[in-house]
Amino acid sequence: MRTGIAGLVLFVVLFSTSQADAQVPWDSPLMVGPGSPGGVSVLLTDPGAGIGAFVHWQGQGSHLGYRLGLAEEGGADNKLAIFGGLDISGRVLDHSNDFPLDLIWVAGIGGGFGSDVLLSFPFGISMGRVLNTEEVWFHPYLTPRLIVDAFFGDSRRDDLELGLALDLGADFAFSSNWTFRFGASVGDREGLAFGLALPIG
Repeated sequence: MRTGIAGLVLFVVLFSTSQADAQVPWDSPLMVGPGSPGGVSVLLTDPGAGIGAFVHWQGQGSHLGYRLGLAEEGGADNKLAIFGGLDISGRVLDHSNDFPLDLIWVAGIGGGFGSDVLLSFPFGISMGRVLNTEEVWFHPYLTPRLIVDAFFGDSRRDDLELGLALDLGADFAFSSNWTFRFGASVGDREGLAFGLALPIG
């Protein structure tokens, strides 16, 4: 009896996960750290369901960012979904002799629109530090965050979920013209992104 119940619970969990994975989250990974470069980033991504690409704009010295992209939904049909969102951040703490990291708060609103709709509202703290040498500019950061997800569509009943994710990011440059960018999400978000950031004039 206990084995049967455990098997049923496992089946429900796996089924729920596969349904969630068919959605395309706009914020996986978020790609926002305390020293993230301004300009236009062009990135290849796997936001958790399938391969895609997006463009992220961050103003120089601005606390606003915008993104728009396309990605595969996953599943048997493997349709394309469009996703986009707005991120906003603000300074919490600058590094000092007493604390070695810069801290910002980050939040956002956006959605993935395909066979179903996933609206997501992340909020968290990003911590990192810009490190400079004569040869390279390097910016590693971590972003733990809470996410409120709202699902709408035929393949899943409309509902709300609260998730927890950790973003790992790194930006590095060998010249002032462009910056390599990498990000990954783990936890209730699983995604990868990498590409280039180009300065805004």
